[in-house]
Amino acid sequence: MSDLGDRAYFGIRNDLADRLLKGSHQLAGVPEGDREAVLRAALDAVPEAAGLLRPFPVLFADGESSASRLAFSCLSAAATFPLARREQIAELGALTAILFGLDDIADGIAGDWPDRDFTAFIARLCAMTTGMPSALAPEPVAEGPIEQVLGAWQAWCARFHGHAGAAVHAPNLGRQLELAGAAMLRERAWAAGRAPWPEYADYLANGLLTILYPTWWAAALAIRGPVPVEAAHWASIEPATHLGAACMRLANDIRTFEREKAEGKPNSISILEKAGTGTARAVTRVSAHIGELDAEFRAALADLPAELAEIAEGQRRSVSFNGRWYLARDTHAYTVRELAGDLESHEG
Repeated sequence: MSDLGDRAYFGIRNDLADRLLKGSHQLAGVPEGDREAVLRAALDAVPEAAGLLRPFPVLFADGESSASRLAFSCLSAAATFPLARREQIAELGALTAILFGLDDIADGIAGDWPDRDFTAFIARLCAMTTGMPSALAPEPVAEGPIEQVLGAWQAWCARFHGHAGAAVHAPNLGRQLELAGAAMLRERAWAAGRAPWPEYADYLANGLLTILYPTWWAAALAIRGPVPVEAAHWASIEPATHLGAACMRLANDIRTFEREKAEGKPNSISILEKAGTGTARAVTRVSAHIGELDAEFRAALADLPAELAEIAEGQRRSVSFNGRWYLARDTHAYTVRELAGDLESHEG
């Protein structure tokens, strides 16, 4: 996509979605009784998360920029794990912001790179998850977006390996990142016209990886998962994780289909449109599909073993928060000042 600059890209609105989803509220996915605590935990974590990302300003705009996802990233982490310590919410918020940066590079928002460069970029990210000294040795921070995402991920992985669960779960984190990178390459081929657009089901199977929800949870399992740590815990949560990721991908699609038209990317809405479904009807169909998947997701979470109860509750909270947020607004243009204002309106 790249004749669109980032300001123009972030300025693309989805007026149809706004009309069809009128009345959606960005905090509807947070239980009303928890909202003040969640907002406070997010705001408390912002300065620490900002400090973690401050050395990488090219892609990670400060919290008052319309292109920043800092406030949203911390709020998403707090909504997922409202009882987590501040440093954990900051670390998981920083992870979310870094993954947004990866997605921006895949989508060509931050510049144009041929597939071979993007493939090499993903390979370097995957290597950094190993914790090997050669992968984590600090390098001078360059000015380019790819180099800054690499630097941010390198620093994040160095901290990640301080968690007790990292040694067990790091190989899976690398694998999930590899799968997401391969799925992003498929999306790039579709957007560039080098491959025909997929059918709806194939698109969703790919898109649940590129939403990066499985990657995020592979990391979160090491930080907030049960002790003793077992690699089998991922196998237990993976089916539910994929259902949750599918819900989030489709909710995101409803919010972003106008922007993705500008990118030339397929989207569940545009795939249905291409098959002859009107736009409003396509949004209705995708919304109904989210409801079906969400029921399956909740049932899968209910079947998880007792030691994974906190992870199950975190996934339920995460999908509820993020899905409802996407139906109300996009993830950028939510500043730290707005987060503070939301907290003020919920205090008392």
